[in-house]
Amino acid sequence: MRSTASTKHFPYKNFKPHGLVEFYQHQHTLFATATGPFNEEIIDAHSFIQQAYITKLIDTYGGWYELVEFENSCMATPGALEKLMVYLSELKRKGVASKKTALVISDELEGANLLRETYRNLYKKAGMTMNIFESKTAALNWLSEEPTPEVSF
Repeated sequence: MRSTASTKHFPYKNFKPHGLVEFYQHQHTLFATATGPFNEEIIDAHSFIQQAYITKLIDTYGGWYELVEFENSCMATPGALEKLMVYLSELKRKGVASKKTALVISDELEGANLLRETYRNLYKKAGMTMNIFESKTAALNWLSEEPTPEVSF
């Protein structure tokens, strides 16, 4: 049985986090199931819990990969998206961002058509490598690919 951590146990101060994120680690990959919709407070809970995994992954493997599978909804308040952008940028600035992040956002998910590009742009602005997939299998295949150097013309 795998050990998981969840944002539902986060000791919030004033306003309850909306949404749920559950994490587990397998080798150098951090898996997250994100059940939305999301508010700003869930980003605080997510960041707090994820930090312990990041430290462990970097200490053990020198880097890490991430697969986030959305369930129910990928909708988020503008404040939550802004807070996520700040968090991702901070990870990149500190040199502890994931090497690659795969998001699984299926077509039938609430907000899929509205937010796919928004999430893609957040990661791009943070300078991170991210791709969006319809299935977990496709996401895992992409994460396991060896990186290819960029070619300049």
